Amino acid sequence: MTARALTALLLAALLLATLAVVPASGQVPASSPAQTPIPTPKRGGGLWGDVGVGYGRLRVTCATCPKVVVPSGTAVTVSAGFTPARNVLLGLQAQQWSSSGGPKVSSLLAVVQWYPWPAIGLFMRAGNGIVRGRVGSEAGGAQAGSTQRTGVGFALGLGYDVKVSRRLGLTVQAATHISALGNLMVDGQPPADVIAYVSRLGVAVVLR
Repeated sequence: MTARALTALLLAALLLATLAVVPASGQVPASSPAQTPIPTPKRGGGLWGDVGVGYGRLRVTCATCPKVVVPSGTAVTVSAGFTPARNVLLGLQAQQWSSSGGPKVSSLLAVVQWYPWPAIGLFMRAGNGIVRGRVGSEAGGAQAGSTQRTGVGFALGLGYDVKVSRRLGLTVQAATHISALGNLMVDGQPPADVIAYVSRLGVAVVLR
């Protein structure tokens, strides 16, 4: 075989090798199917509100009251706020407890509602704010003294949400409000500060 023929054979082999390599290196890999993003839990940002009514009991105590007053009545609550996180609600709660006998306790509280386990409807609600009450102390079946004061109150409660539709639900609520209302005049003598406890058990309609 002459040198010219050998050279031509080598050039042909090199050309075939080049043609075989170029498609492999220039091949665009097949695109994989688009991955569906995994939905992340809702982080909050929505508004919420509830309106509730139920049974309530007032208990008034002080160091020198002749008799502890424990009347029953009706408690109405209205709450509204926003949702900063999936398991936390912040807002304001207005409540009024009243009895046919005359006592009345109203409050406006800043509240936080916390769901320890977001998958279920159990929650805790706590709040602090302003309370205004008209309460009295009794002795021998007659009212011996009364006061209408504005003070500071604290509330703590539990509840459970039941979903009715995407945004509507029902809630069973139980809570106790503790309020310091100042001095109660009995027989002209101011006793120690009056503490009023309002305990309630009710049902609320929730919009969230």
